[in-house]
Amino acid sequence: MSPDDLRPLPAAPPAVGFKSPEASGGQAILWVWLSFALLMAVSAINYGPMLPLPNGKMGHDYSLTLTTWLDGYLWFRNNGLAVPWFTPSFCAGQPFYPDPQSSYYSLSQFLYFALGPATTPYVTLMLHLALMFWGGYMLMRRAFHTSATVAALVGAALMLNDFLPLRVVIGHLGFVGIALVPWIALCLLIEVSSRRYAVLATLISGMLMAYWVHSGFGTMMLPAGLAIALIVLLRCLSGGRIRHAVFRALPAIAIALALSASKLSAAFAFLSHFPRTSYLLPGATSVFDALVLLSASLTLPSEWVETLGRSRMTNQQWALSPHEWAFSFGLGLAALLMVTLALRAPAALRAFRSSPRALLLGALFLGGMAWPLAFNTWGPDWNAFLKTLPILNSTSTPTRWIVVYVPVLAVLLGLALQRSNWTPRTQLIAAACAIGLSCAQGLAEPRTYYRAQDYDPQALLLADQAIRAGQLKPEIRELGTVAALQIGDLILDLRLNDTFLAGVSQVFCYNPIFGYRLERFDASNLRPGEVLNEENGLLNLKNPACYVFPEANMCGAGDVFSASQAEQALAFSRYQPYNFKTSDRQQIAARISWTSVCGILIAMALLIVLTVRSVATNKVRL
Repeated sequence: MSPDDLRPLPAAPPAVGFKSPEASGGQAILWVWLSFALLMAVSAINYGPMLPLPNGKMGHDYSLTLTTWLDGYLWFRNNGLAVPWFTPSFCAGQPFYPDPQSSYYSLSQFLYFALGPATTPYVTLMLHLALMFWGGYMLMRRAFHTSATVAALVGAALMLNDFLPLRVVIGHLGFVGIALVPWIALCLLIEVSSRRYAVLATLISGMLMAYWVHSGFGTMMLPAGLAIALIVLLRCLSGGRIRHAVFRALPAIAIALALSASKLSAAFAFLSHFPRTSYLLPGATSVFDALVLLSASLTLPSEWVETLGRSRMTNQQWALSPHEWAFSFGLGLAALLMVTLALRAPAALRAFRSSPRALLLGALFLGGMAWPLAFNTWGPDWNAFLKTLPILNSTSTPTRWIVVYVPVLAVLLGLALQRSNWTPRTQLIAAACAIGLSCAQGLAEPRTYYRAQDYDPQALLLADQAIRAGQLKPEIRELGTVAALQIGDLILDLRLNDTFLAGVSQVFCYNPIFGYRLERFDASNLRPGEVLNEENGLLNLKNPACYVFPEANMCGAGDVFSASQAEQALAFSRYQPYNFKTSDRQQIAARISWTSVCGILIAMALLIVLTVRSVATNKVRL
């Protein structure tokens, strides 16, 4: 019936409720742990010296990331984990929690609380690289039932890909959520022995999706979601049943929306005042050029691809820097993928011709794989159509959709190698050679662009130390564009968002929500000087509640505090909560979120109790 190429790989008996492959020999387990240890070492050598650079500088976007983390730490010192609705630190007062980029409730922010700015970026990177490796490994072992060697190869491919580490080097810490893709896919696909474990897998996948929202993953959730859907299709092409994944995915999405309802409602309310549809949507000049750039970005150094893209991209409003092309697996892994796919192509074609189900699933898979390519191809009519699509019409860097291929190609590589006619020893040698070549390529790359980053975090590092020692207690006293911070005998000149360290909220702030050139930020009702100075019945500080809930607070987006609100403005300037009103929709969303949190906690506790009881009565074998 089913062609040989599409039948499921053999699975073994269940263990602790989950069906898993048979235990591998000692050699395979040694290969897995040795691979992981070596890859962690290579990553440390590759990226450790860039976090920070030898001259103390860091990626340009740390001017936003580090200041936001410290801003979150100031709120935490005063208010604990209470919702940080707004912050006075930047843009003369702006939303914090409603900002879709905010990551107050994230692992990286919590690491900052404990470790400070000097080591948090590096530790965050290494932890998420480990998540990538073990997520890929567990996905292949538990969902696709491959050998340990193949599973380790997939984990290595995910870990070696340039996207995650080079984004962290630049300062795009919100993008680390890509490390959760294999884990969410695992929760949707893993075969379980009882409904209890199916419920647990669904709850976990929903919570991970909700974490994306709260950790600032933003619009990257769309390409990440497409990647998960394509992995599900690959499992179905391998003999899995799509309805099992769908029956988990739908409630998982509902759980994620419920847990994130409060933040999503506030974020959409904030963004409604700052549409980004006016930005041009760039693309390659032809489908051929798009294919060339896509292939290059998945195999070559990002700096080379950026040079190649200059002549093959059109309709650009903003330059696409090298980090926007960083998706490379390296030539070693790419070569192994091409060889194994070529060897399996004839059998796969025969399978598709003889199975209508496989043909349909294959068409869906190819359609999903074609979308990032199509989205990065420019044509007058096509571009006009894309600008009519919600959310997508706000895109200015469609190259970010190339990230779809990162987890999908890694899984495809594993499946192609598993189904090859090579002996286990040959598979091991091929995997080791491919990983070694890609590691060598990464170590040999000069990465000139990344080593030339120029954000100087010295002032923030010293201020953080002074704050933790109780020697500095920041509060916003003035508005301005420059400031000076004195710590001991050292006087530091501050610019950009760093000015808040000296009690000055930066008027010409850096927040892409207000436009890459701050073109949507209205400073006409602001003036240099103290924030509590009154003029014509108005203070000199934005009331950020007006950005999110203008009707409820009877004001307009971007309005300042009135003189009658001096008490609220003073509390706000000192990183303390102040009274404001929320919309009816926000109140409903907040109730949904809190009810969902309570429901999830009760469900998890109940599952734990039932599992412990089953173990105690020997109904579940450990």
